[in-house]
Formats: sequence, structure tokens, C-alpha cells
Amino acid sequence: MGITGNVRILKKHLEDQGLDVSLEQKSFEDEINLEDYDFIYLGSGTERSLDAVLEDIKKYKEKLNQLIHRDKPMLCTGNSFEMFGKTIDEKEALGIFDFETKRNKLRDVGDVIYKSKYLEKKVVGFINKQTYMYHNMNPLFSVEFGVGENENNDYEGVKYKNFFGTHVTGPILIKNPELLQHFVEIICHNRNKDFKMKEIAYPNEIEGYELTLDELEKRRKQ
Repeated sequence: MGITGNVRILKKHLEDQGLDVSLEQKSFEDEINLEDYDFIYLGSGTERSLDAVLEDIKKYKEKLNQLIHRDKPMLCTGNSFEMFGKTIDEKEALGIFDFETKRNKLRDVGDVIYKSKYLEKKVVGFINKQTYMYHNMNPLFSVEFGVGENENNDYEGVKYKNFFGTHVTGPILIKNPELLQHFVEIICHNRNKDFKMKEIAYPNEIEGYELTLDELEKRRKQ
């Protein structure tokens, strides 16, 4: 699988800020020095591939935990962030966060509108998941339209320091310019706390977001 749309658009926006950006794609069983990176991204996979990756990534458990607590920017989309909880179907996961994940026979599939206290604008995207999450103490989003983390609440995702985990795909950064800009600022200021951000307009991205939100709002009100 090639570099994802989330990573490509983030690279473009960072370069627009004057940064030299290089990308490295790592795969199952690669050796990785996590300290080398300004930003870590994990994308979605099948349930079977997630199980294999989980066993491999456990060797990085302590380092990942340290980096998360040291504000390393990380984005995990789709089912990848499930690995950071205590369990997946009672199988031991990384245990960095307290939530537990249980797999279902049926999938939750559909468009969503979410809100977050960390953002002014709503987040739009698409969910395709086969799990419920429980005991999540650090939700990222509240649900306005679509599915939440389980059948009994209207929250979704995980946010702790600069770790963001969500089932939302789309790709989420392409569809949500404010969230994209949030990551650009985090990465720039992590590299240099006195970094002076350039004000750059992206009218096509804003227009695409507003059209998507408008259509989903119409469906929500039907």
C-alpha cells in the first residue's frame, strides 16, 4: 500500500510552511526508531492484519507510551488505534489507554458528523468498523450524526496530549481542513516552539468541506 492521502496532504501543507519534509513508509516486522520522526501515522487494516501488527508492535510498547506522554504527534485512523487499548476481544493489547474493544458480527458503516472541544468546526467523514469500545476515558469526538463507539453512548475516538485515534476515514485530513491545520501547527511548534506560522488560504479545501457538511446536515435533519 502506498503513502496515504492523509500523509500526502499533511506533507504538502508542511512544505507550504517552509519545512523540508521526508516520508518513510514502514511495514510489518520492519525495525523502526520511533524517535526519528516528527509525526507518526497508522492507517486502517483488516481485523486479521491488525492482529498480526499488534503482536509485532508490542516490542515498541514502552517507547510508544513514552512518546505519547512526551507529546509526540500521532494519528491513528480506522481500527489501528484499537491496539492502544487494554484488550481486543479480551486479547491483550498495548494497554497504553484503559479502553477495551469488542468485535461484532455486523459492521457499522456510514457517514458521520462529529464535534470536538479541540476544534471549532465539525468533523465529517466515513465509518466502517466492526467493533464497540468501552471504558474510554479520553474521547475525541461527540456524535451529531452517525454511530458512536458503542450502542450506549455518543462518543468516538481517543485524544490524549498529541495522540489522536479515530475510526473516521475519508481520508479525515483531506475532508477536514481545520483538523489538518491543527496537525500542521502541532508539528511545527513541536519542532520549534517559536515557529511563525504563515497564513495560507486553501479555498478549494474549504469549499469541499462545506459542501460535504451541508449534504450531511440535510440528511441528518430528514
